[in-house]
Amino acid sequence: MPNRPTVLVLIKGLGIGGAEKLISEGATYWDRERFDYHVAYVLPWKHQLVGDLEQQAVDVTCIGGRWGTIVGAARHLRRLIRSLEADLVHAHLPATGVLARLVSPVPVVYTEHNLADSYRRPVRLLNRATYGRNAAVIAVSEVVAESVSGYPGSASVLIPNGVSTLFDPEAAGRVHNELGLSASDPLVVHVGNIRPHKGHDMLIEAARRMAAARSDVTIVSIGGEKHPGDLARIRALAGDLPNLRFLGRRSDARSFITSANVFVNPSTVEGLPVSILEAMASRTPVVATAVGGVPSIIHNETTGLLVPPNDPDALAEATLRVLDNDNLADRLATAARDLVVRDYGMERMVRAVEKTYEDLLRA
Repeated sequence: MPNRPTVLVLIKGLGIGGAEKLISEGATYWDRERFDYHVAYVLPWKHQLVGDLEQQAVDVTCIGGRWGTIVGAARHLRRLIRSLEADLVHAHLPATGVLARLVSPVPVVYTEHNLADSYRRPVRLLNRATYGRNAAVIAVSEVVAESVSGYPGSASVLIPNGVSTLFDPEAAGRVHNELGLSASDPLVVHVGNIRPHKGHDMLIEAARRMAAARSDVTIVSIGGEKHPGDLARIRALAGDLPNLRFLGRRSDARSFITSANVFVNPSTVEGLPVSILEAMASRTPVVATAVGGVPSIIHNETTGLLVPPNDPDALAEATLRVLDNDNLADRLATAARDLVVRDYGMERMVRAVEKTYEDLLRA
């Protein structure tokens, strides 16, 4: 089809993370008859999802050069926009949001994935200083939109994150076999890259309390390092806890989520976590801290259980409560999946984003 607008989707890296998966999995639903899509990223070592995009015939370019420098990325981004004759750039996360606003000669759509104050101060200041150059802003939750409500430029459009509602019914067997567990052994899963605010310290303390109460519970944490040595540091902090395993980055994290008896999220800051939505879609009961956009999807005692942040006793108690009560677990899981299927499907999110593109290009 001639004259399709070209959309350049820009992100810092294509490693395994929530915002990154929204691109790689969302590509399945992109309307290629209406838009030409191209994806660019800056950090060459964060490439785990590149293959997923290329399998869907999406062209992907690393603009960061060998070292992933912002200066080099700025030069390459400008050239890429010109060579593609892009009509707009859709940037995700602050670093590439700032980059796009300063470099792009075409309109920039920016998705804010987290609370504005959660970013490091230099990033936060640069993000705010250039925010008025956004042509449109998408916020993934109401609290995220509120956090940037005082920023320059137009108001945010609320488009919550979406996930695939399909899941693998055979995942549990594979996961339990890998972990050396029987089908009846209770499994608690956490997914979160090792970053500040992700609550790994709280998870460890909650695991100590659960181990004291029930020796048969296995807790698995999946998440990649930001800096070399992060995983070793977290493992050392956990010490010799027999019930807690840190597996590092896994491309099959969703299989673990699907296989769990309970999914836990101990973060102190969140926008709208993709991993929680995946758990809800997979009918895995959720126990999560009541932070950021989490209470907009985890309605306490209905679609999951909420606990205060930085309270390992509450996290352990709520998790054990779900493990000990099959009726509660089933009720929470059923209501959670119903909510995701109705309001948080991936296709719904993509259609809403593409409407934002159309509205902007018509203006």
